[in-house]
Amino acid sequence: MTDRLDEGQAQPPIRGLSTLGWAWTSYEQTDTVMRLFRKDLSTTRQVAVVEWLIDGEPFTERMRFPNGTPCNDMTLMHDAPHFPPAAVASLRALLSMAGPEQEPVDFSDGRVGLLFCHQCGDLYCGAVSASVVVSDSTVEWRDIAYQDGNTEEIGDAEVAAFTLTFERAPYESTITALLEDWTARAEDQRASTSTP
Repeated sequence: MTDRLDEGQAQPPIRGLSTLGWAWTSYEQTDTVMRLFRKDLSTTRQVAVVEWLIDGEPFTERMRFPNGTPCNDMTLMHDAPHFPPAAVASLRALLSMAGPEQEPVDFSDGRVGLLFCHQCGDLYCGAVSASVVVSDSTVEWRDIAYQDGNTEEIGDAEVAAFTLTFERAPYESTITALLEDWTARAEDQRASTSTP
């Protein structure tokens, strides 16, 4: 039996568990058109992206290299036109749900991408990945590490693998709310691109 809380009632924290959240942020994207015999044309724009928050702090900060170099990888939830279906696939994978999506978001060893290439979102560029392990009361992102997209080798000598454990109900609630939003975005995108 699951106890239900009234809206607005805070759940007491369970020791050792992390809280998964998210926030909109942005990154600068530069697109370049190469032209023969003329100067290339470059345009720069800000692209909005959903960033994972762990206990209120950006997840990318936990992936920072010891020399201070930031992790440039990001979620697939951003406003670039071709990303809503990939975001849906990614969120479904974080809930351990199989889906019809064709976007590759997990490796052949079953590890799920958490953060992807900041330029193309392609898993084959490599990704920050983890094994998603679901129990009755918790969800773990186990052995979070960089994973090579070609060899699927796990780990980087400079950033040690680590595990995050979340209370299952709030985790699933967070991911499900995002999944509903991004599913609607993907459907809107399909509707706007299919002309009768």
